[in-house]
Amino acid sequence: MIINYVKNKYVKEEKSIEVENPKNIFLKGTNPYDGLSTYFGIWTNKKYLMIVTLISGRCISYEYSLNKQIYTEGEIRKYLEDNKNVKVISKNEFEEKLKNVLSLFKI
Repeated sequence: MIINYVKNKYVKEEKSIEVENPKNIFLKGTNPYDGLSTYFGIWTNKKYLMIVTLISGRCISYEYSLNKQIYTEGEIRKYLEDNKNVKVISKNEFEEKLKNVLSLFKI
């Protein structure tokens, strides 16, 4: 028996996004595996440079550094490569999503 099938081929696209400040950026994209929204933010506060990713409303990943001068473009590029339909969002929109995820941790 011969079964014919089509094998998926991945298409590599070159895209770009304009970023004003790679140490103060908030992005929203779509997880390619489940189609749910993901959020990404980089900002500085009084002590740290924060890098936070919220994945599909179920997972939170964060890093922080005392060195606010670290290179962040690689982190941004990784997020862009791993997500679809990425757009820049406001700090307020990101904060709302972060609050929603953090509220799950209440004991």
